[in-house]
This record gives sequence, C-alpha cells and structure tokens, in this order.
Amino acid sequence: MIPARTFLSLTVSALLAGTFVTGTVLLGGCSSDETIIEKRESVVTDPVSFDVQGLSGALQENVQAHLNAIPPISKRRVFIFRRELRESVETALRAYGYYHPVIDITLPEREKEDDRRVRISVDHGKPIYVRYCNVEILGEGADYRVFKTLLDDAGLNSYSVLNHQAYEKLKSDLNATALSLGFFDAQYISSRIMVYADQNVADIELVYDTGKRYHFGEIIADDSTRELMQPVSSLMTLNEGRKFSTRVINDYSNSLNQTGFYRSVDVRPLLDEVKDYSVPVEISLERKSNNIMRLGAGYSTDEGPRVLFEWEKPLLNAAGHSLTTKAQISAITQDASIVYKIPRNDPNLDYYYINASQTHTDLNDTVSDRSHLSFHYVANDTGRWRRDYALKAEYEDYEQGADVGYGWNLMPSLLLSRRETTGGFDPRFGYSLNLDFSGASDVISDYSFVRFLGTFRSVLSPSENTRLVTRVQQGAIFGPDSTNLPPSLRFFAGGDNSIRGYGYLDESPRNSGGLNGARYLTTGSVEFQFPCGIDSSRLALFLDGGTATDDYRDDILWGPGFGYRYISQYGTVRVDLGFAMDHDPVDVHLHVAFGPEF
Repeated sequence: MIPARTFLSLTVSALLAGTFVTGTVLLGGCSSDETIIEKRESVVTDPVSFDVQGLSGALQENVQAHLNAIPPISKRRVFIFRRELRESVETALRAYGYYHPVIDITLPEREKEDDRRVRISVDHGKPIYVRYCNVEILGEGADYRVFKTLLDDAGLNSYSVLNHQAYEKLKSDLNATALSLGFFDAQYISSRIMVYADQNVADIELVYDTGKRYHFGEIIADDSTRELMQPVSSLMTLNEGRKFSTRVINDYSNSLNQTGFYRSVDVRPLLDEVKDYSVPVEISLERKSNNIMRLGAGYSTDEGPRVLFEWEKPLLNAAGHSLTTKAQISAITQDASIVYKIPRNDPNLDYYYINASQTHTDLNDTVSDRSHLSFHYVANDTGRWRRDYALKAEYEDYEQGADVGYGWNLMPSLLLSRRETTGGFDPRFGYSLNLDFSGASDVISDYSFVRFLGTFRSVLSPSENTRLVTRVQQGAIFGPDSTNLPPSLRFFAGGDNSIRGYGYLDESPRNSGGLNGARYLTTGSVEFQFPCGIDSSRLALFLDGGTATDDYRDDILWGPGFGYRYISQYGTVRVDLGFAMDHDPVDVHLHVAFGPEF
C-alpha cells in the first residue's frame, strides 16, 4: 500500500542524506589549514545579452527564458559556448514541437567594446504533428467528470502540433487531482511520446489507472478537542465513509477558523495509518483565551483622534455563544455597544445576535443622544446573499439645526449584502452591494416612514497595474414623517466615503439654525489608479459628485481630486486631496485611510 511505499522512500532518502552528511564530516575532520582551498566566486564584468529574432509569442518567451537561465557568459569567452547556446534554443523549441529549426548565431564584434549582444536568428521550421493519440483513464476515476475535463483542456489530440509542455502539465494535473480526491494508488500504466522526426510525426500513449478511491475513516481527537468540537458539531463534514477529498478537509478547517473560537486549528489525514481504503483524520483544536482585550488609538481625517477599547469573550459555553463589548471615543462621537451572538445552526452562516448601544454625537449642527436595542437573525447558508433580518428599537434625543426634539421608533429592517472579489487587499476584480431597508409606523412609534440606502462599490483592472474604482450610493425616505425624523435617520453628504472635497457629513439642506438633513441622498465616484514608478504604489485621479436634498432642486456638488495609494501586505494606504468646486474660494480637504477598497 502507498503508506508503506512512502515510508520506505522516506527511509531510503534519510539514509542517503545521513551517509552524505557523515562523509562530509569525516572529510572535514581530515582537512588541515594547509589543505583548505579557498573558493572565490568568479565575477563576470562583461556579460553578454541575447537578442532573439525570427520568433514571437510563446516560442519567443520560452527561448528567451532558456537563454536567461544560463549563467552569465563573458564576451571574451562566449565563442566557447556556441554549442550550449544552440542546444538551449533547440530544447526550448522542442517543447513546442519544433524539431527542425535553423539557428544562426552571430557573436558580438571583439573590436567594439560596447557590443555585447549575441544575435540569434531562428527559423523554427515545420512542427511535429501528433499522428496517434491514446489518452485513457482507467479505474474508478474513469467516471469522474474532473478527469475528463483535464483531458479535454489539455488539447492533446491527433493532428495537433506536438506540445511537450501540455503533455507534462496533463500528467502533473492528473496526479495532483487523483491525490486530492483520494486515489492514492493511482499510477501510469503507460506514459510515452514516440517522436519520428524524419516523418514529422509523433505518437502519444498515456494510460492512467486511478485505482479505487479512499474514504474518510474515524476522527481521532483528545478529550479537550472533543469538548471544543461541541459548539461546531453542525460544521462537521468529515463523516466516516464519505469519499476522501482534500477540498473537504480545507473547507472544514477554514470553517473552524472563521468561527473565531480557536487559537489554532489542525486537521490532518493520517495517510500512514490507512486500512481497508479508510483514512483516519486527526483533529487538534486550541481555544482562544476566555477574555481578549484590545486597546487602540488612531486618527481619522473625518473624525480626528480616536480611542478604541474592545473586550471579547469568543466562546462562552458549549452552545457556541459569544460576547463582544466595544467602546469608541472620538472628538465628535462617543459610542459604546454590546453584541451577544447565538448560533442557530452554522456559527458562520446561520445565527442570531443581540445588539445594544449608546451613542453621543456632536458634529456640525447635530447634537444627538441615541439609545439602540436590536434583535437580528443572519441567514447566509443558501445563495450568495447575506440576509440580516432585524427588529430595532431606538430612542433619540436631538438638536438638529433649529430643530429640537426626541423620537421613539420600533423598526423592522432587512439588510441584504453581497460581495465577490479575486481576494487580497489589492483585488483585480470585485464588487460589493448593500441594500438596507427599514421603516416604522406611528401605531407603535413616533414616526411613520420607510427608509432605503443602497451602496455599490466595484474594482476593475484594465491592465495588470491599473485599477478603475467606482462607487454609487442612493438613499431615500418616504412617508408622512420623512422630513422630520431624528438626525441619525436623515441623510448628509461629504467625507471620505462620500464627496471627498467636502467636510464630513457637512452638506444637506439647511434651516434657520444650520444643517437640516435630507430625504434623499445620491452620490457617486469614479477613480482611476495608475503606476507612478514607485514599488507597490499608484497615483489616483478621481471625481466625486452628488447631493443630499429634499427635492433634487439643489445643485450637484462636485469634488475632483488626486491621491496616492501604497499597497502593503497589511492593507492599502490611501491619501487623497479633494477640492470642493461649489465653494468660493475652493475648499481643499485631506483624507487619509487604511484598509481594503471595500
């Protein structure tokens, strides 16, 4: 069986490595200062470069890659390497089926000191065509679509040009796929390419026997791990008897990590303990600390200096409950909140949570004290949309411009969100969409209204190092009380995530006392990022625009500007200068942010 062969192979390798090390030590022991030969690295001061002509596309790239892999060659000695250069070019061309090239090598002129180019002119000639191609999958894997797809994508067919790289890639892909699916006894019955260069044809025979597929066996874990597995029992996918798959193992491991319960997660198939096509799986979990506290300080160009304190209890009991307490203090906002999370089925995708918070805001013409209590159900286990159903109770005591009042609202709400991206802090493609609906009735609340806020962000890459970033936001309030709601429910424009040329939430219709807040919000942004000659950096040109209005009779506010982006392994640093074109004189606002595009 495979485990035995693997063990034997490792043993032989270890013995060979030990013999080599022992021999080296013995030889070193016999050396003396007089017999040690100092090795000095030869430095080539006049290396030649290669100029390949007559080729294009993949052939050109492969030939150039083979030549670049040759160690530096001195111009004075390059004539010695004619044969090696020719063989390197021939090897690169044969990989794509060209066995009869005509190669002319012109060496640099010795009299010209600045001439260090080796000119290689190539006529690749006629290619070798595949005459007979027999590629077969035997064993249990013969019925698997994934293997058939690999064969179709490889492009190995009769009457096609011989491609050694495609052939080797297919062999590698078949082995990798077989191992990932648990075909541990897979082997090649036949694997050969027979080239008849004089006839310009080749025959391919590739027969792969996958053997029988293994399945998951028993779960091996100590008592501590079994206790820690109770809150995530619904995530278990490594059921005994299920067909083996490394993807299933990786998905299960990722799911455990996403819960936030564990400091470390180790899920390993025990391939050296396989019996009767059954693979035992060992799981080891280490829980996070019962109390995790974070204290941070930062600065936001929108909110100024701020301090953050967070206290998290990630795993309260065997049911997987968790508690997070957070307090954030800045010059304009003081906010404290508590979130209690209760898994329903999947701790990551299907759960309840309770949110209680108290917020004081003193910004521009707004002074507000808001108490909030909400009950949420999050469903994300089907489809691509994350659905957050909630019932929110809020009381707000406020001064908004000339308005002074208070309000109580019991609001059903629904937040739909969707996000797709190529991943990382600097994705080449991605988008996010959030749709937030809420409302209240004066039957049980102080106001009757329906409120909507939708936000769309996207990233596109016209080329490898450029980005086109767009953002659109639309908000609206309907109902008899749409113009006199508490300020936390009204709309304001301006700031880093709105119109960058204007102050933070500093634009809306006004009353005699200042800002009044708006019924409608429409903002948009287009930003083009391009390289600036500095590693991991880009410059950005952007145009923001929009309005916060009651009737869309107000002028559109425009905020063009430029910025700098630094893409680090921890996130993207964004520095922007936005210009308020509607102001006279034109205002300039600096924005500094750190994090992903969305």
